[in-house]
Amino acid sequence: MPEDLVTLKCDDNLAVLTLNDPERRNALGIAMFDALEKALTSLETDESIRVILLRGAGSVFCAGFDLGLAVEKPELMGRYIDHLSRINRRVRRLAPVVVVAVQGAAIAGGCALLSACDFVFISPDAKVGYPVHPIGVSPAVTIPTLQAAIGSGVARGLLLGGALIDGLEAKRIGLATHLAQSGDTVNDEAMALCRMLAEKPPEAMRNTKAWLNELDGSLDDGRFDPPARESSELTSGKEATDMLRAFWQHR
Repeated sequence: MPEDLVTLKCDDNLAVLTLNDPERRNALGIAMFDALEKALTSLETDESIRVILLRGAGSVFCAGFDLGLAVEKPELMGRYIDHLSRINRRVRRLAPVVVVAVQGAAIAGGCALLSACDFVFISPDAKVGYPVHPIGVSPAVTIPTLQAAIGSGVARGLLLGGALIDGLEAKRIGLATHLAQSGDTVNDEAMALCRMLAEKPPEAMRNTKAWLNELDGSLDDGRFDPPARESSELTSGKEATDMLRAFWQHR
């Protein structure tokens, strides 16, 4: 496991935040969540940053929760959901614009991260979605940001159906804002957008984002807390723990 699970590099008014565990496909475990929270705290207090690029090292943006550890310690699943809820609302509420570059896959918790960002660049062959019902988990933690991104009807289909979709479909339904030429170019294309956005007047951009967040409910913890709490509690039940073990044995 890399020493720095998340790297943060700031260049003038632009920050690059990288999930940096490519051998594990940037899976979201407690250590990864803690590293993300530390980086977000730094970004929240740096008023010089205008734009943030979120990306994943290696061939996959984020494969979702670290299930291997949770098989042995089922209580981790609830902690994962709690962490994800906190991180999603913090990403959403960051004053700078957040752009995410997606290659390979963004599964479950990884897909939830996309929904919290302002712009999503995705490769055509990337796979995204919430295929979590086979392990007895509800994806409800992502609803506050996903509904704001793609609307209630489309969110229902994606969350209840559990299907994985490719980058083309993600762009069509509005989960992605930009379609990259390929996984090899997605980071460069997203960076080009970041540099363009960083040239815009910062006070006007921050004011615009603040009002978007105010009016779409992104600042209301009452929308985030209940689905996170009840989804977390669900993971400690017999159905969820049995299904997770069965899934892991036959994966």
